[in-house]
Amino acid sequence: MNSLRLEKIQKNIQGEDNMIYKIDDKSINEYGAIPTNASGEKIALSGVFDLPKRIGTTEYDWGTSIEAFTDADDIELDGRTLTLNVTIKGTSLDDLHSKLSAFKAGCIACTKLWTEFGEFNVIQKDDITVEEYAFTKVATISVPFWQQDYVPVTISLIASGYGSYMLDSYNLIKDFGIYFNSYRDINNTPKRIDIDTTLPYTNTLYRSTRDMTIQCMMFGKSLADLSSKMSQFNALCIKSGSRLLTIPGNSARMVYFKDGISAKVESDKIISFDLKCRVIS
Repeated sequence: MNSLRLEKIQKNIQGEDNMIYKIDDKSINEYGAIPTNASGEKIALSGVFDLPKRIGTTEYDWGTSIEAFTDADDIELDGRTLTLNVTIKGTSLDDLHSKLSAFKAGCIACTKLWTEFGEFNVIQKDDITVEEYAFTKVATISVPFWQQDYVPVTISLIASGYGSYMLDSYNLIKDFGIYFNSYRDINNTPKRIDIDTTLPYTNTLYRSTRDMTIQCMMFGKSLADLSSKMSQFNALCIKSGSRLLTIPGNSARMVYFKDGISAKVESDKIISFDLKCRVIS
């Protein structure tokens, strides 16, 4: 066996993620499963800080302008995937396979996934992947759960009302601990709105909407603090109406969010994510 891989497995077995996870009120530890950091993350459950994308019609092309649909009735969110990663060790291969079978059966039957960040109604519909290492009688398992109904939290955070980096009246640094690393496409000019005409269409005045992407880092005191901040930020992004985004050195822009947010847990105090904004004006 690759010595680096063995070292990684042994490190995971020691339990880098000490949080509690339950499948239908049964701790995964009762299956002999130990929470294992997701690939590239410092937490066993990936996707728990994500904002799902919007589904349905989000805008309409009028030929001379693009109308964004941001009323509360227009906003419908897709579900999201919550992937639980664990390690199981057996005293023998038979013991390992017995524990694996019981754990997978529990996951397939699961309707409620409990975590320290909340309880989620889920189903297990996609592939459960297993890497088995017979020499050490160890297996790593990745279980994707589907949360069909994502409901944003109620925004309870009081906006600071001033600052350089702002989303509406919220100071992104002070209120959410969000810092911008870089921007992509912030000063692009969108393509013209094309109209089918008999003769060649030459008007270049009317322009489409465009996307801009901001690489972000969120800092917090703990994973619990990050969970609270990210939940509030996600709720703000998907709130009805458009948002006013203010960035120093650039004109303030009206934006809305339709593509969701995929967050990566870098440490117990840092989350990274790309914030993709649809620019209206």
